[in-house]
Amino acid sequence: MNKNTVNRVIRTLIVSDFFLFFSMGLLAPIFAVFILQNVENKIEVIGYSVSIYWLVRVLTVVPFSHLMDKMKGEMDEYYFMIVGTFITSCVPLFFIFSTEAWHIYLLQIVNGLANSMAVPAWRILFTNHIDSRIVGFEWSLEDVGVGIATAASASIGAFIADKYGFNTLFVVITCFGLIGTFILMPLSQKKRSIIKELFYRQSDKAPFKIDDIK
Repeated sequence: MNKNTVNRVIRTLIVSDFFLFFSMGLLAPIFAVFILQNVENKIEVIGYSVSIYWLVRVLTVVPFSHLMDKMKGEMDEYYFMIVGTFITSCVPLFFIFSTEAWHIYLLQIVNGLANSMAVPAWRILFTNHIDSRIVGFEWSLEDVGVGIATAASASIGAFIADKYGFNTLFVVITCFGLIGTFILMPLSQKKRSIIKELFYRQSDKAPFKIDDIK
């Protein structure tokens, strides 16, 4: 196979990220409008919700990343990525039932925790499987995919919210997020309990890795 061909793992990670960023981009530009119109007409709620998300994210991303570094193999990153992206995808669905500011804050806490699991795991796997001859090209593909997804979703999200309401938008966001999650699942051809992985340390056996056939 051509050494300049993007391998299967990298392709899968990029395509999944496209759907995930498309999902997030549907709401990001009009999240403040949703809070003001449907939860609480106070601008500080918007600021607090964003601050809570990032506070949780920065406090938990280092411990999660350190835990992934300590565990051998790639199955821990795989499970962290799958669980984190699944939770992140489902969070918007609960905005439908949010009527108080604390509901938003709680969901932002969950979202921050989920992203602290998914993002470092995705980056570790991307780094591990990137093709050394085309490092810049593969990172540029990721950048282009994220850019296109974000640009396209911003106007589409506003249109859906205006035409069909926020509840419909939240369902659409969740669907696209779950598509991004399901795309990642076939990466692993080996099934191993995450509990066993937590206790897996030094051994004569090679650590489990996700299938990286190119």
